[in-house]
This record gives sequence, structure tokens and C-alpha cells, in this order.
Amino acid sequence: MADEDGEEQRDKEANIPAPQAEFRMELRDSLPGDRAVIGVEQEGEFLWLASRKHVTEKARDEFVDQLQRIVREGWWVQNWPGR
Repeated sequence: MADEDGEEQRDKEANIPAPQAEFRMELRDSLPGDRAVIGVEQEGEFLWLASRKHVTEKARDEFVDQLQRIVREGWWVQNWPGR
């Protein structure tokens, strides 16, 4: 843990911006080809469309929570043009 704290402090001192990305998941009644999920990406945001047939509301909530956590902790790096 101490190493992570030190790395975070070095990033702040070097003016490295915190990772930014937004993740959402919307449940739909069905998706083309009976897919479970389809990812839709645009600058600054990643939207997952999920089939209610395959994904529960609880699973959706946990999935989004975990994605937001990995972004917040700097494990996710997204290279959108202009950023």
C-alpha cells in the first residue's frame, strides 16, 4: 500500500491528471444477434448495452462499480483523440 500512496503522490507532484472516463450500462429487452452486451464508445464515455435476458440489474450495478473503480485507481487508460 505504501508504494501505491507514493506513486499517487508522485503523480500529483508531476501534475499528471487523474484518469477520466465514464462508464454506463443500460439494460435493453434484447440486442442484435442475441448478444449479451454491446459496447458503444465515444470520447469520454463508454456505454454498454446489455440484454436483460443475460444480465441482471445487480450484475449491471456491480460491473459499473468495478469499472469506475479501475478508472479511479488508474488501472484503465483510455486514449481518446485530443486527450
